[in-house]
Amino acid sequence: MGIQYVKGVQQSGVAASIKHFPGDGVDERDQHLVESINSLSCEEWDATYGAVYKACIEEGAMTVMIGHILQPAYSRKLNPALQDHEILPASLSHELVTKLLKEQLDFNGLVVTDASTMAGMMISMPRSQAVPRAIAAGCDMFLFCRSLEEDFGYMKQGIENGTITEERLHEALTRILGLKAALKLHRKQAEGTLVPKLEEALKMLGTEEHRQWAIECADKAVTLVKEEEGVLPIHPDKYKRVLFYDIESQQGVSYSARVGAADLFKEKLKDEGFEITTFEVNPGFEGMMSSQNEMIGKYDLIIYLANMVTKSNQTVVRIEWKQPMGANVPTFMTSIPTLFVSIENPYHLLDVPRVKTYINAYNSNDNVLQALIDKLMGRSEFKGTSPVDAFCGLWDAKL
Repeated sequence: MGIQYVKGVQQSGVAASIKHFPGDGVDERDQHLVESINSLSCEEWDATYGAVYKACIEEGAMTVMIGHILQPAYSRKLNPALQDHEILPASLSHELVTKLLKEQLDFNGLVVTDASTMAGMMISMPRSQAVPRAIAAGCDMFLFCRSLEEDFGYMKQGIENGTITEERLHEALTRILGLKAALKLHRKQAEGTLVPKLEEALKMLGTEEHRQWAIECADKAVTLVKEEEGVLPIHPDKYKRVLFYDIESQQGVSYSARVGAADLFKEKLKDEGFEITTFEVNPGFEGMMSSQNEMIGKYDLIIYLANMVTKSNQTVVRIEWKQPMGANVPTFMTSIPTLFVSIENPYHLLDVPRVKTYINAYNSNDNVLQALIDKLMGRSEFKGTSPVDAFCGLWDAKL
């Protein structure tokens, strides 16, 4: 998949960037907030992350983005003299950028840091040292700066004190200019074709073919992970009164959940003829709650809709149940047919393992929401296959 992405991007005149070297995802922590660690052995790394990077490099990927991620095994192998406290994130590591990426994997393109404003790049040393150290380690260009004037001053100091050699500085500049030349940016700028004309771009965006692809992807993606026999399909004749629980992430600055997706889904249910009651917390602790029989006699079906997604500065998503006492926890699922639908994060069975009917949709766009309705109503088959372990390694989630 990485190879095909590199091909597609670069056939269109854009430089592909393979990232975040040496590989995100082994550590659940977020580089925006802390250094993270790729803890694989050298052999494990070679067979996984290394194999992917190598394949994409051989395909001709023009740039690599360096993460603020430590890879202790390779750092130690390439520099046995390193003490533990001397092991640095890749963005500051000569061992990982120059020796592993450039020499061992034979990458000869442009090396760019991930955002230099992240805490992951500034925890190991003062910024005045980290800025020139990134270039000295083998990075050629920064993604973002904290203060242009200040960071430029740090670079200048790094050249004056010898942290950055003249040879390394000229090499970085040559790679930057080389990439621009390889993309023919100077010619495109002179011709006025550096950025496509709006009318030309619109001929390619949102075409009928693209819309059909989106509908097809939605149809093939939605996955019925587990099912209670006899509950699906749903229909107002079978389950008129529905209690609806919406669980949504708050809006983030970037990479966040689609605001209002639960309301859109609820309106689609209403349009199908269901009577929808949105759950509201009743105040009170033990001995003061609504009676069990009152709930059972009031609703025919319970639907949970989770719209929770990872975002910058929040790489772990867990359901935070409402107060008091987890008021919206699914405790009626043995008495009232219950569906749990996730339209983003596919790992919610970690928190609701005993839900008997669970669906992953992976996305909250309009096509996916409509595909969900069609499949719940029996107008379309569930075709998705889990690309991850939706049961989260838990035996009870499979019950």
